[in-house]
Amino acid sequence: MNAKKIILFFLIVLFFTVSCKQADEPPGENARLKVVATIFPLYDFARNIGGDKIKVTMLLPPSSDPHHYELKPDDIIRIGKTNVFLFTSFEMEPWARKVIDTVADKKNMLAVETGQGALFLPLPQHHEHHSGNPSGLKENNADHAAKADPHIWLDFDNAQKMIDNITKAFILKDPINSLFYEKNARDYKFRLIDLDKKYREQLSNCKTRTILHAGHWAFAYPAKRYRLQYMAAYNISTDAEPSPQQILALIEKIKDQKLPYIYYEDLAAPRLAATIASETGAGLLKLSNGQDIRKKDILNGISFVFLMERNLENLKKGMQCP
Repeated sequence: MNAKKIILFFLIVLFFTVSCKQADEPPGENARLKVVATIFPLYDFARNIGGDKIKVTMLLPPSSDPHHYELKPDDIIRIGKTNVFLFTSFEMEPWARKVIDTVADKKNMLAVETGQGALFLPLPQHHEHHSGNPSGLKENNADHAAKADPHIWLDFDNAQKMIDNITKAFILKDPINSLFYEKNARDYKFRLIDLDKKYREQLSNCKTRTILHAGHWAFAYPAKRYRLQYMAAYNISTDAEPSPQQILALIEKIKDQKLPYIYYEDLAAPRLAATIASETGAGLLKLSNGQDIRKKDILNGISFVFLMERNLENLKKGMQCP
């Protein structure tokens, strides 16, 4: 075999080697994992873990109620074209079952229940006297979907479990970037651990330990975790109406304990909170459930950690912490 034939042989081998490698490795921008997350906490967790290796979008429009979201045909088509579909749990998004059953290309689309393995609090039968007592804690199971409080990300231990589940999914679909995902997840979990420490330390010696909330039931997890008393005007659904008895109970609680503030959620109409405030002389403070967020805030890069840090400042002010 002369020199020209030897060179030609090696060029052919090199061509097929490169071609096979390119077939196995995704080519550049188009290789980014396509991820659809139902709500903002999952969207923010995913973009922190995935960085520039993923393209993540949020399924539900800002301020939508995920409990009663009505799927559109375009939603199912959009999810079917994605690599990873992130939802919280069947408690939060019961319609996720329909998505999973309907999507044709199940081999390409990986559906991830990010709350798998998290600890769920049962919804109380009566909100009036529910506190942060950890009794009745349950593990995630779709069988108690109607009874479990779905706002699991507000417990930062649960949030870390959600981070782990998302990371495992990204690695499963894109193993070549596993070290990248693992490092980002580890860094983000350290931020959550630091945030949890701040909550414990800064809420440990407050004048009051009561959260009165003129909104739907959403903050039982931080109440349980930091041993606070929690009362809400509404049940789990944003469509529900508060009972007159519950409104009176909130007013009496404010007057009896001389509480200086009542809380409402960022996107909730503060009409009820304003009514109670005018009746009692209490001030108004916002709390974010991490889920209700304005589109302009998302575009401006607001983060879950920032929302939780702002919550801490308002809790300290409302409970008169040193």
